[in-house]
Amino acid sequence: MKLFFFDYDGTLYRPRSSGITPRVQDALHALQKAGHKIILCTGRCYGNLPQETVDLCFDGYATACGAATILDGKMAWDRRMDHALLLEILRLCERLELDGAAEGEKRVLFYRRPTHDPTVPEIHSYREYLDQFGDMPVNKLTLFRVPMPEELAHFFLDHNLSIINNGDVYYEIIQKGLHKGRAIQDVADYFGIPVSDTYCFGDSMNDADMLRAAGHSLVVANAPADIQAFGSEVIPSVYDDGVAQWIERFLAQAQ
Repeated sequence: MKLFFFDYDGTLYRPRSSGITPRVQDALHALQKAGHKIILCTGRCYGNLPQETVDLCFDGYATACGAATILDGKMAWDRRMDHALLLEILRLCERLELDGAAEGEKRVLFYRRPTHDPTVPEIHSYREYLDQFGDMPVNKLTLFRVPMPEELAHFFLDHNLSIINNGDVYYEIIQKGLHKGRAIQDVADYFGIPVSDTYCFGDSMNDADMLRAAGHSLVVANAPADIQAFGSEVIPSVYDDGVAQWIERFLAQAQ
């Protein structure tokens, strides 16, 4: 048995498409039928997993960049941000007029960024957040202003938080030491599988630690060149069902 870890956005899911293609879905199920485990390893929080990933019945879900992981239908790790620190950050974001998302039990957008997903609530002030979601477990923050104000960057570094810059489009803020690479080690230990028997597929900067940690790292061709450099192999683009092509070849060679 081997472990296969898959990023979602840009790796399994084509941006602005209707979802994971049937060919990729069939390939994922074929891995399971061959006795392997498939794990979704995503920056998305567990409270906002795409419904199609739930319907696909992955063997596990490593969410919020490895901060919260569900295995065998139960939360195996739930590493939350310190509550008082989270509230301090949200107050600071309001003062600096920064928009973002608090991610954990739900995905909550703040302060002016509109949501186009009816399942994602939006709030427009720190007080509104406190009144509606003040007790919500949060594993990760996402911030949308690039570049980040220096004051905020220094604050994060001073408080033992890591900043992941995803292509100068948005930042993910997470506790230092947590990342998708940590998730690979956690899940491998849980199933008693050596890391040398892990395979991961990614396309963006929040996949970098996962690509470094796995025994075999595959990067889709639509990934930026600096991300492709982390892979042991570059596979065809998500737009060409690259993950499915690789799985089909892997299973054929194993016969």
